Amino acid sequence: MNARISVVDEDVVREVTRIVVSEVAPEEMALFGMNSRAYFRDPARTLEEAAGDGGGSKESLMGAGGAEVVVMLTPFALAMVQGALSSFIGAFAANLADGGGTAVRRWLRGLFGRSDGENEAADPDSALTPDQVEWLREEAYRTLRRAELGDSQARLLADALAGAARVRR
Repeated sequence: MNARISVVDEDVVREVTRIVVSEVAPEEMALFGMNSRAYFRDPARTLEEAAGDGGGSKESLMGAGGAEVVVMLTPFALAMVQGALSSFIGAFAANLADGGGTAVRRWLRGLFGRSDGENEAADPDSALTPDQVEWLREEAYRTLRRAELGDSQARLLADALAGAARVRR
C-alpha cells in the first residue's frame, strides 16, 4: 500500500482504531500502543511487515491466532481508519476545513461517541446518516484490500469501523 498523507490527526486515528481493535481482537490491546507508534513512524514498512507471511496465505495467517494476529491486525486497522477517515473528510466534510483542525478533530470524535472534554457529552448532531456509514464501510474495505489484507479480515475490520460510528436515527 502506498503511503497516504492523512488530514486526520494521529490521536483521532488511534482513538477510533482502538475502538475497532478492542471489538474484533481485544487480545491485541496489550501491544496496541507499541504497534501504533511503529505504524506512525513508518506506515509503509509496518504494513509490508504485517503483510509478509513467508509465502503463506494472509487469510490463513490472520486466522492462526497467537502472536501472528497481534502483529498483523493493528497495522491494517490503523491504515484502514486513517485512509477511510481521510477520504470521508474529503467527501463529506469539506465545509469543516474553514473551522480548522480542532473543529475536524472534535467532529470526528463525536462521530464515534467521543468528545474533547472529559465531562463533555458527544454532540447529538455528530452522527452519520445510514448512507454515510455504508460509504465509510466501503471505503474502509477498499483501503484494506489495497493494503492486501484478505477479504474476510477486511470485511471484519470495515464492519467494526462502521459499527463504531454513531448513526442518525
